[in-house]
Amino acid sequence: MLTITKVGTRRYLVSLTVNGSPVKRPWMDDEPTIDMPAEYTFDALDGADFVVNLWPPGRRFSLHLSYEPDFVLESRRCEALTVAVSRDERLSFLDQYYDVLGGLDHFVRDAENEE
Repeated sequence: MLTITKVGTRRYLVSLTVNGSPVKRPWMDDEPTIDMPAEYTFDALDGADFVVNLWPPGRRFSLHLSYEPDFVLESRRCEALTVAVSRDERLSFLDQYYDVLGGLDHFVRDAENEE
């Protein structure tokens, strides 16, 4: 489950849990994926980007979420966030941790749990 909480103008805190438990980040001394800082940015050339810092800001290991209003899932259409992971090319040792985030493909809105 992905939980996004707005804390300021274009600033958010994101928590990622799997089966009710946060994912441990081994590249960060097993810190849980709770209240990770995130930012929504807009660039005239690149468009909108929602970036979740998987490491402290500035370390450049990030989860990028893109809004898909008409995502096809099991023969139906729904709202979803698709996922990409990026890192600074000089931090190639982080490749070994992509499996920790493995299986992340998309998140679908859970209308039942919205406030």
